[in-house]
Amino acid sequence: MDGSDWMKYELRNFPLKRKEFDEKLSFAEKNLFSLGLKDVAEEIGRENAKWFIANIHSIQEKLGYEKQAMVVGAPGFTFQTSSDKFRRGIPEGARFTWGDNTYDFIPADLDIDFCGMLVGMVEDDLSLERILNILYEMREKKYEIDNIEIERSYFWPGSHFLKVYDVKNYKDLDLPKNVAVLHTSSNKMRNQLKDLVRERAEKIETSFGITRVLRGKYAKEYEKYCKYASDFSKRKRQILFEEIFDGEIIANHNHCDLKGLNEAIIGCDVIDEGEISVISLTNRAYLIKGKKNLSSEKIEECFGSRSIEEWAYKYLLNLNMVSHGGGHELPGVDRLEKVIFFPKGRIFFFKCGSRTDVYEDLWNFPRGYRVEGILERTQSLGLASHYATLQLNYTIKVDF
Repeated sequence: MDGSDWMKYELRNFPLKRKEFDEKLSFAEKNLFSLGLKDVAEEIGRENAKWFIANIHSIQEKLGYEKQAMVVGAPGFTFQTSSDKFRRGIPEGARFTWGDNTYDFIPADLDIDFCGMLVGMVEDDLSLERILNILYEMREKKYEIDNIEIERSYFWPGSHFLKVYDVKNYKDLDLPKNVAVLHTSSNKMRNQLKDLVRERAEKIETSFGITRVLRGKYAKEYEKYCKYASDFSKRKRQILFEEIFDGEIIANHNHCDLKGLNEAIIGCDVIDEGEISVISLTNRAYLIKGKKNLSSEKIEECFGSRSIEEWAYKYLLNLNMVSHGGGHELPGVDRLEKVIFFPKGRIFFFKCGSRTDVYEDLWNFPRGYRVEGILERTQSLGLASHYATLQLNYTIKVDF
């Protein structure tokens, strides 16, 4: 059963009457397209996406634009662990659009950090001791791109890592026996963007809260800077990888990026047909080759009973989207039971066996990562084909 069939909403002093609230949420849901696994984590992603779309629609109305916003969830579609992003209705593992790239504004609270993963060949000695020695030696060196020093946190808790894998059937695939995956972002670029937002963004208030927005020349300035920062993050990843392994690069994509004036990705890859990407899970990984997606047949299969506007249908035909990982899951949670809307936020009611847990965001909620179903879902939707299976050798929790 679709989550919307049983989801309960309550309004507590919310600045919209019930009828108008239902109309706005219903219209937002028509512009949400999830390819996810239909578990509780995906349902929370859906709820946040509906909030995001409804808010963008309200901003577009205020700015005089046609209401045109959409979120498309990849197979790993889920929720954000960042409290700020969660409360602003930004899900994880999705592609976002808020216009046709002529709408002269950008929602600044997406907080792009140019996170991504590089996959490279490992030809030399890959012993853990050798790699750790190199990492310690790198602490004493200075690395620059365009006279900008590369920041490095090294052994730091979080979601970033360096992983080394054994490649199954590598001889048949014309691959080396081992590959490594480096998962990093660029805090330096992200912080400079935050400075730009603080200086240039204006605040727009809707029934769904206050959103910082960059408009006109400031939106163009933000977009231009993001293009540079995106390239900077990829170059940084390559420099550091080659310092450790000096191996050939197989793939290097950002999965958190601005893709245009009115488009962004957070937690998924956009790749061309035949291009290689990686799905990284906790205990293994897969190399995949992109396919042009979605096909008209898969749109019909997934969303056939819905009325889809022409612009949205064309967008779905040119997604070229794949997951970069499994996404967060919530073991022990049976369902999302209810959401209460307040003037300045929401609270979520989770049914966990005989008890009910109530949270405003999921920063401290016990969670894990999905490890099953992502590759199968990717293949069944025709998003990509399986290229190679990678068996995890070891993980180093390092950040650059």
